Amino acid sequence: MYKVLIAEDEMLVRTGIRASIDWEKFNMFVVCEASNGQIAWELYQQHKPDLVLTDIKMPLMDGIEFIRKIREEGHPTQVIILSCLEDFSLAKEAIRLGVTGYILKLTMTTEEMEDVLSSARAALDEVACSKTSSVTPVKLSEIMENNLLGCFVYNLPTLSDCLDTLKSYDVTIHPHDIVVTLMEIDRYEQLQDIYQDSRGQLIQFSILNIVNEILTKNHSGFVIHESGARYLLLFHSEAEQGSCHLIASVLDEIRTILNNYFNVSPLFYISEMSQSASRLRQLYQQCIALTEYRFFLSPGSMNYYSSSFKSTIIQSLLSRTRQALGALSDDTFSGLLLKPLEDELQRDFSIKSALNIFYDGYIAILHKYQPDEKEAFQRIRDFLQTLSSCQSYYEMLQQFLTFAKTLEKLARERIFCGREIIQALSFLQNNYGRQITLNEVAGLVGLSPNYFSSIFKKELGTSFLEYLNRYRIEKSMELLQNTSLKTYEIAFRCGFSDEGYYGKTFKKYTGKTPNEYKKSCAFTAISR
Repeated sequence: MYKVLIAEDEMLVRTGIRASIDWEKFNMFVVCEASNGQIAWELYQQHKPDLVLTDIKMPLMDGIEFIRKIREEGHPTQVIILSCLEDFSLAKEAIRLGVTGYILKLTMTTEEMEDVLSSARAALDEVACSKTSSVTPVKLSEIMENNLLGCFVYNLPTLSDCLDTLKSYDVTIHPHDIVVTLMEIDRYEQLQDIYQDSRGQLIQFSILNIVNEILTKNHSGFVIHESGARYLLLFHSEAEQGSCHLIASVLDEIRTILNNYFNVSPLFYISEMSQSASRLRQLYQQCIALTEYRFFLSPGSMNYYSSSFKSTIIQSLLSRTRQALGALSDDTFSGLLLKPLEDELQRDFSIKSALNIFYDGYIAILHKYQPDEKEAFQRIRDFLQTLSSCQSYYEMLQQFLTFAKTLEKLARERIFCGREIIQALSFLQNNYGRQITLNEVAGLVGLSPNYFSSIFKKELGTSFLEYLNRYRIEKSMELLQNTSLKTYEIAFRCGFSDEGYYGKTFKKYTGKTPNEYKKSCAFTAISR
């Protein structure tokens, strides 16, 4: 297969070109990409590609100088230039340097691009006319995935055979500062829904390109897709430096850019560092050992394997739990959770153990504030349903705090409110999903509408309508965060007869539209 290098400083243009072309149809595969002319020249010397697609205007070294250097090498490389209309005079200079054709960025169709590539393919075939190939066209990424993952998981092929195969495709794993890292994208299913990418191909392609560019820029390794939301990064170096700080800075850059592009918080499982490629399988297994504790790791965190990694996870978890529980007004609940949690995690590091601890803590809070039996049963059921859907320990912790603060708020309201107001609040909270009028509630508690309105505002500091709307908005926020219901369905379920009025009311209280809030909730990192 013919190797292709794409040199273009705009990431979206590079991604678009690579994604829109069926490279196998032209017996080609993209071996590398570059964001400026200097990197492109270094990659060219390393990979000796058969075809180069290059922008004319690039940082550090422009496309014209890049093409001149290629021609000075004497290698029969075909060159296609990427240009804009305002670059046409420079494009003419590139044509004099012997380019195969040009692609007009942003306006040329896929069919026109394929015509240019067909010409390049014909020229390459002519150069290689004396050679015949019976090898079925394959993608380099597939070669890397099949060999590395097969080796790591099943030891088939053997490590030696795997390295030899990769070397035949110009992929060399240097035997210094080798670190294997698994990267897992959080909320992956929601990401697929947002981009309407049920098979994950667009997401996978975009993430691989972004991460590959960062690794290439830092001369630090490569990435392959492992499965689903997981990607395997292999760091290595030509010379021993022994610094994990450099790898951490690369991972931090990857995390930042993926967060900016996709609003996700990737989780990293990082092996020990080795100076021998013979330990690659062992390093991979270290990452797998860390994944077993995924539920207890914070989204977006970097987690390093060591002989004491389990103790490190427990201590971090207890410390952050202690800090989070400080938000509760009654600090006795911290003791109710922390000691049992520490004891339980030492015995049984499982999701079930965490759920049991939070359940016991919530029952204790519920018992203290003593709601009526029917109300208590409903709250316990809602709490268990919410906790059962949590994807991480820290999400459980956040939900526990939310439910506990609600109980504290209700307790304060009961202290300061008279019997009639308590009765009215109970009615509102049980019937908010239907149309409710002030006259109806006033009659229910045996007061005139004017008097009821007066004491309601006096005791709660807000009007009847303001309280009802705020409560409905709070309940709709829960549905936006925890269900896939449409906005209009949530509006009607929470007692709003008009979706437009619901949207205005929601923005009044939250500063966001319902859809903006739902999107932000889908990827918010819990307990940063």
